Amino acid sequence: MPKVTTLSLLGQLLRPFIILLLILACATVIGSGLLLHRSLVDSVDQQLKHAQKMVYQELKQRELTLADILTVLAQKPAEIPVSTLEKEARAYQPLLDIHLFDAQNELSPQLRELTDSVIQSQKSLSHITFDSRKNFYSLSIFQPVAAPRNALLIQFPLNQKLLKVLAGRYKCDLSLFSEEGHLMISNNNHLNQAQMLSEIQLAQITGSNNIYTTMRNNADSRRLLAPLPLGSDGNFYLAASKSLDELNNLLITNSWRLLLTVLLTLALGATIYYRMLLHALTPLKNLLETIHQVAGGNLSSRTETTSDNHLHALSSSFNQMLEQLENLYENRLESEKNSALNQETAKYSIHLKKKSLEIERANIQLKEQFKELTALFQVSRSLTSALDQNLLFEKVFTILRDTLHCDRIVLLLYHPGSESLDVAKTTGIDAVTSKGLSFSLGEGISGLVAASMKPIYSVDLSSDARNLNYKGRWASTGSLLSMPMVLQNRLIGVLNIHHQQVDAFNPVAQQMAQAIADQTAISIENSRLYEKTRTLSATDDLTGLANRRQFQDYLQREWAQSRRYHGNFSLLMLDIDFFKAYNDTHGHLKGDILLKKFSALLLQNTRGIDLVARFGGEEFVILLPKADKEGSLAVAKKLCNCIEAEQFNGMERSQPQKKITASIGTATFPTDSTDIYELLNMADEALYQVKRNGRNNAAVWTRETAQAREEQSPR
Repeated sequence: MPKVTTLSLLGQLLRPFIILLLILACATVIGSGLLLHRSLVDSVDQQLKHAQKMVYQELKQRELTLADILTVLAQKPAEIPVSTLEKEARAYQPLLDIHLFDAQNELSPQLRELTDSVIQSQKSLSHITFDSRKNFYSLSIFQPVAAPRNALLIQFPLNQKLLKVLAGRYKCDLSLFSEEGHLMISNNNHLNQAQMLSEIQLAQITGSNNIYTTMRNNADSRRLLAPLPLGSDGNFYLAASKSLDELNNLLITNSWRLLLTVLLTLALGATIYYRMLLHALTPLKNLLETIHQVAGGNLSSRTETTSDNHLHALSSSFNQMLEQLENLYENRLESEKNSALNQETAKYSIHLKKKSLEIERANIQLKEQFKELTALFQVSRSLTSALDQNLLFEKVFTILRDTLHCDRIVLLLYHPGSESLDVAKTTGIDAVTSKGLSFSLGEGISGLVAASMKPIYSVDLSSDARNLNYKGRWASTGSLLSMPMVLQNRLIGVLNIHHQQVDAFNPVAQQMAQAIADQTAISIENSRLYEKTRTLSATDDLTGLANRRQFQDYLQREWAQSRRYHGNFSLLMLDIDFFKAYNDTHGHLKGDILLKKFSALLLQNTRGIDLVARFGGEEFVILLPKADKEGSLAVAKKLCNCIEAEQFNGMERSQPQKKITASIGTATFPTDSTDIYELLNMADEALYQVKRNGRNNAAVWTRETAQAREEQSPR
C-alpha cells in the first residue's frame, strides 16, 4: 500500500513534466521538419534557377555564334557552293550540329515563308522553327545576300540529344514549350506526358516571368517555368524540373534522426528528473509507510529521519507523537486487563458450582446422545448402501429388532393416486395372513398416521378403539409405535413397530424409531429413483420406446448372436412423411401426441421379439431378429398400410395427401452387409430412395439404390 501511494504521487508530479516535454518535442520535430523542408525546397529552386539561367546563356551563345558565322558566310562570293560554306561553318564550330541552306533549296512552308520575308525586308532574322519535312525543331537564322542566292539559312537542331547534354550538365530535366504552350522537346521521355501548359500557367509566366510548381505524379518533383527569349520575335518557354525523391529521403532521414535525438534527450531528462524526485520524496515515502503500519496496529514503528532534509522536523515530531500514543495505549490496555480480570474472577467464583452441576448433566445427556447418534450412524450407513428394496427392508427390520428389541414389524407403502397403504413387508407375522392387505387413508391406526403424517403411540392395543387388528386377520396386543415415513412433505409409507409388553417404548425409543423411519423413507426413495433412472436410461422419455443407446446395445448382441449361429436379421428405418408441415400447422404439442400414437401403432404391429426404437426426431428404427429380406419387406409394407389407415387428428389440414404416411427402407444381415453401421446406412439410403420416389412406400436396399444416391449427390 505505501509503495502504491508513493508511486502515485511520483506519477502526479511526473505526468505534467512529461506531457510538457512531449509537446515541446513534437513542436521541435514538426517545426524543424517544416524548416528543413522549406530550406531544401529553396535549395532546389536555386538549383533550377541556376540551371535555367545557364541553359538560356548557352542557347543564346549558340544563337550569337551562329549569327556571326552566317554573317561571315554571307560575304563569300555567290559562286561558292552551299556545301562548301556548310563545311566551312562546321570547321568554325565542330561541336555544333548545324545545317546551311540558301533560298534556292527546297524548304518547308514555314521556312519558305520566313526566307521570303527576309528577302523582301533585307534584314536578318532568327527564329525557332519546326521543319515538317525532317520533323524536328531548330534555331534558324536567316541572312539576306546578293543574288542569285538572295538569302542564306543556317539551322541548329534543338533535339533531345542537346537537352540530354544540358540536363546531364546541370543535373535536372529540361523541356521546351512553344509560345502556345505545346511541348516541343524534352530530355526525358517520361516528361512527354505533360504535352501542354495551361492558360493559367502561361498567364503567370507572362506576368511574373518565373513560376515554381510542385508536381505529384508517380514521384514528387519541383519544376521551374520561365520564358526563353530566343530568336528575333515570338516567345518560348523553358521548363527545368528536379525530382524531390532525394530531398524527401534526406528529409525523412534527418527527421528520424532528430526524433530519435529528441526522444533520447527526453528519456534522459525524465530519468534524471525521476531520480531527483524519488530522492527528494524518500522521507515522505518512509513517513507514509510508518503511518500505514501504525494504522495496522504497530504503534512501535518509527520513521527514519535525516538531518539534511527539510522533512526532518516533521518526521521527528511524528515519532514523538507515536511514542506518546504507544505509552497511552499500553497504560490503557493494562488498566482494562486488570479490571476485566477482576470482574471475570468474581463472576466465575459465583457461578462455579452452578456450572459444575450443568456440566455433569450435560455429560450425561451427551453420553445418551452419543449412543443415539452412534446407532443412527450405523442405521444410515447400512440403509444408504442398499438400492434393492427387498434387501433394504431386511436391513431395516434387522436394525429395528437390534435397536428397539421389538418382536413384530409391519411396513406399509403408500402409492400416490390410489389413496391406499399396502403391506409390503412383515416380520413376526405369517406372510399368508398379511398378503393383499391394504388400508385407506384414515382407516385404523395406520391410515390415521398416513393421513396426518404424524406418529401415533398406542400404549395398550387391547383397549385402543382405533385398533382394527389388521382387519381381523391378526389379534394384536401389547404396545404399538406407528411412525410415518415422510420425505419433503411427501408420504412414503408407515412403519408399525409392535411389542408384546404394554408401554414398552420410552421417549428415547420413540425418537430412535422416528429417525429410523425417516432414514428408511430416504432409502426407499433412493431405491425408487435408482430404478426409475435405470428405466429412463434405456427408453425415450416421450414415446416410451427404446432409445438410441438401448437400440445399439440390442443391435450389438443380435449381430454377435447372428454371426455365431449363422443367422440373419433385418433393420427397418422409418420416417414420417411431411412431419414438419404437421408441426408447423398444429404446433409441437400436437406433434408430440402424434409421435406417441405413431409409436404405439408400431408396437401393436410388430412381434414381441422385435425392438422398436426412436432414432431421432420423427425417425424410427426397428430390429427384426431372424427376418430375411422378403420378410422385412413384408413387415414394412404392412406397417405402411397400417399407418395410412390410422386416423390422426388434424391430418386433413396439414398433410399434402390428407393422411399420415411413412417411408420405410430395409437392409438385411448378412445379405446386404456384415457391418452393422454400414447396414444402418443402407437402410437409410433405401429410405431416402422411397422419399425421392414419392413417399408412403417401402423399399429394400439394392446396389442400384446406392448408385442412384451417388449420381444425385453433389460432386
